Amino acid sequence: MRDYELVLVVSPDAGDDGFPATVERVSNFITERGGEIKNVDQWGRRRLAYPIRRFHDGYYAVAHFSAEPPILRPLEASLELAEDILRHLVVRLDEMPVPVAVAAPAAPEAEPEPEAEPESE
Repeated sequence: MRDYELVLVVSPDAGDDGFPATVERVSNFITERGGEIKNVDQWGRRRLAYPIRRFHDGYYAVAHFSAEPPILRPLEASLELAEDILRHLVVRLDEMPVPVAVAAPAAPEAEPEPEAEPESE
């Protein structure tokens, strides 16, 4: 199984009651096909960066799930056909490599200032 992240923008016509139902419907779609939902974060109603289908607002949700790759094609087809979902994006999450600690460059050692020689006259 691979890990994925799904971002949904749901139409404001769904309302405060319909938004959780839409997210639940998508979650059920994934679990019925052998996927496992790890986390669902419902952001609520937000302003869109640009109008989508003449809407200026939308309900955002981000879901993290594990599934086999063949599940993605029917999932995306279902999301495309859903009238209450304005936009969606499914991204595969790769294992994040552990960053190698980068040593800070050593500060150049300050050279001692030469002592002032006494002036001779």
